Amino acid sequence: MVASDRSRTGEGVRSGTVARMEPTPIPVPDGLRGLDPAAIAALRDMRVELERLSGLDERAIELARLGALIALGAPADSLEAHVRRAATIGMTAEEVWGTVMAVAPLVGVPRLIGSIPAIRTALDAG
Repeated sequence: MVASDRSRTGEGVRSGTVARMEPTPIPVPDGLRGLDPAAIAALRDMRVELERLSGLDERAIELARLGALIALGAPADSLEAHVRRAATIGMTAEEVWGTVMAVAPLVGVPRLIGSIPAIRTALDAG
């Protein structure tokens, strides 16, 4: 049974509540400053619930997110926040760079040029 099946069947339920581990936080990027705090909380709650429903562990989630952020041409703040989260959960620089290489043929050189400086900055700061 995969993790998502366990959550649907109630496996892991104790005393009527589902045991949940709080995921590693992602810092709110400066680009969201000025947004209503309730909106930021709603975005966070959505992220946490979707992570839980995915059945993936934090490492798999971060690998997917980094690949998606590169593909989207995400702003540096977003890439740096997720590279820092990756480091916090124990991912190595090699795993982060491996993600870059895995998506490179799909996203193309312009997306890499836009992403690599932010990734390098976050890894160097970590």
